[in-house]
Amino acid sequence: MPPTAEALIRAARDRSNRGIAERNPHIVAESLDKDFLVIVGDGSLLPSRDAYIAAFKAEFADPARICYIRIPDSIEVSSSHPLASEQGRWTAVLPDGTVTHSGTYSAVWRRTQSGWKLRSELFVTLTQS
Repeated sequence: MPPTAEALIRAARDRSNRGIAERNPHIVAESLDKDFLVIVGDGSLLPSRDAYIAAFKAEFADPARICYIRIPDSIEVSSSHPLASEQGRWTAVLPDGTVTHSGTYSAVWRRTQSGWKLRSELFVTLTQS
C-alpha cells in the first residue's frame, strides 16, 4: 500500500527539520515549491523561495546559530484540490539546548508532479526569552 498524503507530508517536514539541524540549505530547499513565500515569526515577509534559502544560509554560517524545529500537530488533505493544510508548533533552540523563541505555524502544501511541496508558511512568535 502506498504511503498516504499525510505520511508523505510528515516525511517531507521531518527531512526539512533534518536539513536545518545539519545546516544543509539544499535539503531545506527540497520541500519548497518554486513560488514559495513565508511570513517569519516577527511578522516579516520573505517573498520568495530564494529569500528563504538565503536567510537559512546566513544563519547556517553562524556556529552559535539557532536551530528551528517545526512539529506538526495536524495535517488535513483537501478532497477537492491538490492542497493540504499543516498546523503546528515551532521552537528556536540554541546549540546548548536553550529555547529562545517558540510559537505556532500554519503551512500550505501543494501536490505537484515532483511530490508534496510547501506553497507558503506563516510563523507566529508567541514566546521569547
